[in-house]
Amino acid sequence: MSGSVMVPIFVGFGVSLVMFLISFYVFKKNALKATHLTLIASIVVLVSSFVIGGWEGMGIGIVSFGMMLSCILLYIFSFTFFKAK
Repeated sequence: MSGSVMVPIFVGFGVSLVMFLISFYVFKKNALKATHLTLIASIVVLVSSFVIGGWEGMGIGIVSFGMMLSCILLYIFSFTFFKAK
C-alpha cells in the first residue's frame, strides 16, 4: 500500500516525458521550447486540479507533481546537453 502514491507520480513523469519528446521533434529539436511547453502543461494540470477539487482533484494534483519533477529534470537536461540561446 505504501507504493500507491508513487504510481500517479510516475504516470505524470511519463506523460510529461512523452510530451517533451513529441514537442522536441515538432519544434525542430529545440529543447528549450519543448521544456517550456511541458512546464506550461504541468501548471495547467495543477490549476485544473484546484478547479476540480475533491478526491479527483487531489489525484490530478499528484500527477502534476510528477510532471513538475519531470520538468525540473528536463530543464537540467536541456541546459546541460543543449546550449540554450
